[in-house]
Amino acid sequence: MRTLVLALAILTFCGLPAAAQQQIGTTRSVRPAAHGSVAGTLSVGAGVHANENIRTDPAGVAGLQFRDQTNLDVGPSSSVRLDRFIYDPNRGTGEVILNATRGSFRFSTGAQGSKSYQVKTPYGTLGVRG
Repeated sequence: MRTLVLALAILTFCGLPAAAQQQIGTTRSVRPAAHGSVAGTLSVGAGVHANENIRTDPAGVAGLQFRDQTNLDVGPSSSVRLDRFIYDPNRGTGEVILNATRGSFRFSTGAQGSKSYQVKTPYGTLGVRG
């Protein structure tokens, strides 16, 4: 009995890091390769998670769609950290914070109000108006 309790405790604590990652969206396109720090090599339909780094190869591009219908297209040789994603679909409110550390990207807001979005870059922070 003691061994069973110890084994269950070990399995519980070993499973915590993966369970702690909240899926915030999916990959809608990848050409030819992109990688996530949680998901590994990304493929169409793969989940993306809060606190995940997304990076593309020199010829790679990736299209991501978040739960609030926000779209993020990451260009070649780029790196973006999905810092924070909170969304309450019943109220249409939340918070999205991205950290675009290198390269190019295109960001289209989704169902949340414009003040919910923040994009950080190495040189400043972009807010969304209108």
